[in-house]
Amino acid sequence: MKKISISLVAMLMLVAPISAQESSDKVPEAGSIAIGVVFNPVTAAKATTMAISSVGNAVGNTIMKLEGNPKQMFFLAQEPMVSVQMKYKVTSSMAVRASVGFSGGMLNYREYVTDDKAVFLDPYAEDKVADAIKMNYTGGGVSLGVEWNAGKKSLRFVGGVGLLYSFGGGDVNLEYGNTITDLNQHPTCMDKITALNDFDGNAYMPYARPVKQYNVGITHGVGITANMGVEWFFMKNVSLGATVNITPIMVAFQPQTYTIYEGFNTYSGKVEKYNKLVSPGSTYLLYGTDNIGVSLALHYYF
Repeated sequence: MKKISISLVAMLMLVAPISAQESSDKVPEAGSIAIGVVFNPVTAAKATTMAISSVGNAVGNTIMKLEGNPKQMFFLAQEPMVSVQMKYKVTSSMAVRASVGFSGGMLNYREYVTDDKAVFLDPYAEDKVADAIKMNYTGGGVSLGVEWNAGKKSLRFVGGVGLLYSFGGGDVNLEYGNTITDLNQHPTCMDKITALNDFDGNAYMPYARPVKQYNVGITHGVGITANMGVEWFFMKNVSLGATVNITPIMVAFQPQTYTIYEGFNTYSGKVEKYNKLVSPGSTYLLYGTDNIGVSLALHYYF
């Protein structure tokens, strides 16, 4: 993806000497409104992602990353990879802009495990039941900014600053084919769930397995952005842009994480569930010029 982006930017630069000789008839003036799509394939964390215990694992790859310490469920909030953008040219050299984008994912991972009830009735039984790990993620962002351009030909230098608000959230649900009973208080489950090492218990409930992990709310992020690049009007009212984006500072707030457990209570003689706070919540601060991206944009002015 990064190589493709660099190649497209290079192609845009190659046409600069030619387009610079063209007239400005294709360039919109004050009062024009533009709508377009902005593609940002290279960002600080490469994509709006969900991770548990480590930042930067895409939803589809998270299953193999669950092993270890799943206590904090971390959703990274950042600029969406693809956004819809609108511009309004206040003057011929300045415009205000607004962008919005979102992303999401739903994963239903299932595996067969031994059917404990069938084996209890017949030790040679080979019946199977299915366990499942279900993940849901939604994220997005909104940005508002001001943009300036310089030049009178079809190829113009552009630069701007803005504010970015982004969010991310979701949950993880675990479903089991073998139910907990008074006779089977520690049922068989898939290896990936066992590897979570997230089983709890107490004096009355020696074994309790997780059934849901969720955050109380979503992760919120606010940042300052700046961009610099070129916009080329290759035909009337239609432009192709390439910019380098920097988010020099961004702060985000991660809510509390809870896990719901279920187990057999030996005191009451019933299968019970309880909710447990497993993470108090966190904040993070990203700063520096290494939070950089490259955006490609296509706009139509009218």
